Amino acid sequence: MKRLFGYTLIELMAALAVVSILVSVGLPLMNVFFESNRMISNTNELVAGLHIARSEAIKQQSRVTMCQSNDQANCTNTGKWEDGFIVFVDNGGAAVGNATVDPGERILRVNAGAEGNQVTIRSNDALNRIASSVTYTSRGLPKATNGAAQSGTFRICDDRGLVVTADGASTVARGVVLSLSGRVRSTKNVVKIASCP
Repeated sequence: MKRLFGYTLIELMAALAVVSILVSVGLPLMNVFFESNRMISNTNELVAGLHIARSEAIKQQSRVTMCQSNDQANCTNTGKWEDGFIVFVDNGGAAVGNATVDPGERILRVNAGAEGNQVTIRSNDALNRIASSVTYTSRGLPKATNGAAQSGTFRICDDRGLVVTADGASTVARGVVLSLSGRVRSTKNVVKIASCP
C-alpha cells in the first residue's frame, strides 16, 4: 500500500485563511513602518546637511551656507525646504533671497528633495532667521550674512500631521533644532515642533 504525501483541501483552506488574516493585519502596520522610516530619513538628511555645513566652515575657515534649492544649483526663497537644498562655500553671501551660487563657490552637498507623500519641511521660527538658509561662520556659529544670529527649529511633517503619542510628550512629526552655538539635534518633542502646516 503506497502512502501519499500532500495537503488536503481543508488544510490548504485553513492555511490560506491564516495567511489572509496575517496580511490584513500586517499591511497597515507595514505602511506605518515605512512612513516612520521616511520621516527618519528626511530628518537625517537635514541634520547631515547642517553638520556638513558647520564642519566645512570650520575646516575651510570660510562661510558655508545651506539654503533651499529647487534646482539643486541656486538658492531659492520659497520657505519650502522639502523641495531640496544645497550646501556650498559662500564667499559672496549668495544665500540672501533668490540668488545664484557664484562660479568660484563649490557646492559641497545636494539634496534633491524630501522622500514621501505630502512631506513638508518648514522652519518654526517666528523671526524667519532660518526660513530659507543657514550660514555658518569660520568659527562654526550660525550667523546670517548681515551678522544676525540664526537659530530655531525645522518641522518635518507628513500627511499624518502632528499626531501626538499617548503620553502627550512626543509626536510622529520630527523636528531639527539649531542652537545659537551651531549644534544640531533632532527631536520629537511636541512643544519644540509646535505645529504642522
